[in-house]
Formats: sequence, C-alpha cells, structure tokens
Amino acid sequence: MNSLGSIFKVTSFGESHSAMVGCVVEGVPAGLLLDMDKIQWAVDKRKTNQTNFSSTRNEADTVEIVSGVFEQKTLGSPICILIKNKDARSQDYDALKEVYRPSHADYTYEQKFGFRDHRGGGRSSFRITAPLVAAGEIAQQLIQHYCSIEVNAYVTQIGNVAIPENEMIELGEIEKNEFRCPHAATALSMQTLIEETTLAGDTLGGVISCSIKNMPVGIGEPIFGKLNAQLAHAMLSINTVKGFEFGDGFANASLKGSESNDLFELVDGKMKTKTNHSGGIQGGISNGEDVLFRVAFKPISSIQQTQETINKEFEKQYININGRHDVCAVPRAVPVVEAYAKMVLADLILYSKLKKI
Repeated sequence: MNSLGSIFKVTSFGESHSAMVGCVVEGVPAGLLLDMDKIQWAVDKRKTNQTNFSSTRNEADTVEIVSGVFEQKTLGSPICILIKNKDARSQDYDALKEVYRPSHADYTYEQKFGFRDHRGGGRSSFRITAPLVAAGEIAQQLIQHYCSIEVNAYVTQIGNVAIPENEMIELGEIEKNEFRCPHAATALSMQTLIEETTLAGDTLGGVISCSIKNMPVGIGEPIFGKLNAQLAHAMLSINTVKGFEFGDGFANASLKGSESNDLFELVDGKMKTKTNHSGGIQGGISNGEDVLFRVAFKPISSIQQTQETINKEFEKQYININGRHDVCAVPRAVPVVEAYAKMVLADLILYSKLKKI
C-alpha cells in the first residue's frame, strides 16, 4: 500500500531520518522532455525553514533522477527519484523511543508491525512527500501533452481565521504572502494567530482549497474509479488530513434538490452548467466545469507543551517533545495537494486514452 495509481503509478519509499526519501514513477511514455527546473521549483515550494512558523530543519531537497531519463527525455522505463536527508537530528528523538506521543502514529505503527522507527516519525513523517511533489510535476508535464489542465491550490483557512464566504479571490495572489492565501486581509489575521500560537507552544491546522481548470469532459470511471473517489483517496493519504469535500460538500445535506441541481445551458454552442454545486463532477466523471474541492488538515501533533501519555510498559508519564516542528504546516502542504491531484489526473487521463480505439 505504498503506491498510488494504476497506469501512472507512483511508489513511495524512505523514512524521515533514513539516508534518503524517494519514489519510483511508472507509466510515463518514452520521449517526454522533462523540464528539470520546474521539477526542482515545485519541490522547493514545500521545503522547511522558509518561514518563521515552519520547521527549522534545513534540507536542500535537491532532486536526483537516477533512472528512466536520458538527456532529459523519459525512456519509458521506471523513473527513480531520490532526495537525500542531510539535516536529520535523530538524537532529538532518543527520549521518545519508549513512549507513545499523543495523536502520532507511534502506537498504531508499533501495534501493526511490532516495531517502529521513532526518529522523526519514520514512515509517517511529512518528509516522505518531498519526492512525491517531484512526481506530481512529472505528471503535470505529461498531462500538458493531452490537455491544458491547470491545478491551483491555496490556503483558505488557518485555525479559526478563514477567507470570508463569497469573497472574490485572484489565483495570481497565492504566492504573494508566506501563507499562500490569496486574500491579503485574511493573511494578516493568519499571521497574528500564528504568532500567538507560537508563543503558547501550540500548533494550528487549516483548510486548503483547490481548483482544477480546463478539465476535459469524461475523465473518471463510473464505479470504483470515480474522479472524486480517486482524488479523495489521494488527499486523505496526505499526513494530517482529516476532512475532504467536493463542490458544496456537506452543505448539500441541508439543501433541496431544486437548490443543489446544476442546470444545463448552451453557451457559444457548448454545454455548460449555470452553477457548480457538484464541483465539476457528475457520476464520478468530469463534466467540463472547474473541479473544486477542499482539504482539512488537523494541527501538527508535536507541540511545545508538557503532555500526559503512556509508555511501552503502559505506565503514565509526562513528556516534552523536542526537535524541530512546524507551528502550522498548511502552507507547505499546498504543493503536496497540487502534486497528488496531478498524479491522479495523469493516471485517469492515460486510462481514458487506452480505452479509446
């Protein structure tokens, strides 16, 4: 269960404090000319130590492609992506070897496998997403050969601070502040909240919204390969994600059918919908409208406060978690959400192409 996709298939490997993290990408046709600068740029967007509220772990995150590419063109064989871990401080976690940290995967991993890597969370660390962002950029460059899909994710909420409903936003504003929030006034309020939370030794979660524009009609399969189901599976596989919704999501539960139905109309000879309550997907298949979804992240579990827990001897004790941790990792997760969406889209687009004669 370390792989995502069936044709465009990405298999993840590595741990937070192992020699490296990486992934293997299969299913990329031969002859695709890769823009290596864009791949590195995408990975750089999720790096630590770029803001005063992210982990101070200082990794270069240099992308190495060691197979499947020659003279920047894909060979049709598996592409192996490596990113070395050079700034891991495993000694910071020595005191946590015998205890289970609240809301971490320590207990569940150990019960499942009988053994765990306690250094930095091991396999459950957000660190493993770094090479997957590189795989997502390869997916994007592959997608561009079939259509002009654009995937844009951005932060709409941190803690209890959110962009007001029905507020107009400009996607070009996303990278203009360190919160990746395309609403300047909300970004300022987010900064105040994060500063207060940092002083309290606590952490924050939030919400990332994503829009997929220029979607062709017909992407997704009717039952178990639904576009919304595949995207949901990918997003809920991201560390700390606890919620996911398409279009109007849970708000649909309080509406009548007459309120939630997206009525069809012809615009310049093309089928459109007057509204987009369904988030661009009907019956698990894209209808040509923008695909819209939201992903909810819980607060980072490592907080700078004394907490009560249980050790391996099932004795109560109190712990203080040291090390370098994010106060809020939501802005760093924006390129991860985009990458996972692109991997899903590449897989379903290739599947759609193979079905047609």
